[in-house]
Amino acid sequence: MTDRAATRPGPRLAPGGSAIPLRAIARALRMADARTDLERALRARFPGRALSFHASGREAMRVALVRLAEARGRDEIAIPAYGCFSMPASVVAAGLRVRLVDVDARGQLAAGAIEKLPLERIAAIVVGNLFGLAEPIDALARRARAAGVAVVDDAAQALGSRDAEAPVGSRGDVGILSFGRGKPLSALGGGAAVWRAVIGSPNERTSGLETPRPASAGLRALAYDVSRQRFVLGLLAGIPALGIGRTVYDPAFAQGAMDGAAVALAAALAPEVDVLGTARRATAHALAARIAEATAFEPLLERPGTTGVYPRLGLLAPSASRRDRALGALTRYGATAMYPTPMDAIRELEPHRVGDEACPGARDFCARLLTLPTHSALRGRAATVVSILSSC
Repeated sequence: MTDRAATRPGPRLAPGGSAIPLRAIARALRMADARTDLERALRARFPGRALSFHASGREAMRVALVRLAEARGRDEIAIPAYGCFSMPASVVAAGLRVRLVDVDARGQLAAGAIEKLPLERIAAIVVGNLFGLAEPIDALARRARAAGVAVVDDAAQALGSRDAEAPVGSRGDVGILSFGRGKPLSALGGGAAVWRAVIGSPNERTSGLETPRPASAGLRALAYDVSRQRFVLGLLAGIPALGIGRTVYDPAFAQGAMDGAAVALAAALAPEVDVLGTARRATAHALAARIAEATAFEPLLERPGTTGVYPRLGLLAPSASRRDRALGALTRYGATAMYPTPMDAIRELEPHRVGDEACPGARDFCARLLTLPTHSALRGRAATVVSILSSC
C-alpha cells in the first residue's frame, strides 16, 4: 500500500513534524538522568496519572488493550475506520478483534456510527485525534462508561493538544503517546501509556525504559535532521527498499521496552514540545487562512476552545479527482494523502474484523484528504502552495 505520488523522485520538503533543534541534541548529550527527567516531564503534563513506557506507541496501545480487555472479559476493540494503521495492528497483536466505526467529514468518530455499536461486546473504543486536533470525547465517554467500555484517548499525533477540560491523552481510561518520527515529541522511537488508575507494580513505569544512550541519541537526531533536507529526502525517496512514503499494516512490530537512545532524546525534547507545537500551529493557521480565502479546499482546524498541535495540516478537496491533481502538483512541497486506504480496505485485516458495517464516511474522507507540512521550511513557499491549490 503505497502513496505513489509520495515516492516520486526529486527534491521535496519533509511531509510533517519538526526538525530536532540542536539545543535539544546538546541537552541529550549532557543529561545526567534522562529516565527521571522524562518521567518528571510527562507527570507534569499529565498530573495524577500513572505512566508506563514501551518500545513504540503501537506497543503501548497493545499493552493497554490487553489489560483493558482482560479487565472487562471482552475481546472487541472499536477503532475509527480511517486513521493510522498502527491502531488495527495493535489490536491484532493483542490477540483481539477489530470493530470499525465510521468517521464524519472531519475524520472523527461519527455520532451515528457510535449509536449503532453493540457496546456489550466491546472492551474499548479508540479516539484518534487526527492531525493533533482534540476530538470531542465527553458524550462518548459517558455512554461508553455506562456500558462498561473503556475509552482510549490516542495522543500519538496530539501530545500538547488539549480541550477546555484536559490535555489529550488524559481524557480517557488510558492515553497513548508515540515518540516516533514526525510526532510532536519526535524521539525517533518509543512510546508511553497514560493511565487513569495506578497499574502494575510501583516499579513498572521505569522498567520500560532502557539505560539512556546519549551519544546514540545525538547521532540519530543529527541523521534525522539531515534526512529531512529537501535534496536528501528526495534521494532517499527514490530508494524503494527504504519505504519512504509507504504506510504498511504490520502487527508483527517490536515489543518490549523503550530503547536507550529514544529515552535520552525524548527527555531532551520534552521541554521543546510546546515551543514546537506553537510554531506549527501559527504556520498552520496562517496557511489555512490563505487557503480558505483563495481556494475551494477546506482546512481542518481545531474546534473553538481547543488547542491543536498540527504535525500536519489536513485539507479536504472538493472531490477525489481534485485532491489527486493537487497531490501530484504538491508532492515536492511535502503534500501527502496521509494513510492510503480506509481500514475496511486492508485485506490482511479482514480475518480479524467483526461486524459488516459500511464505512462510506471513511472512504469519502480518504479519497478527498490532502495534508501539508507545518514546519518552518514551508513558510517561504506558502504563496506557491496556495496558487497551486487554487488552480487544481
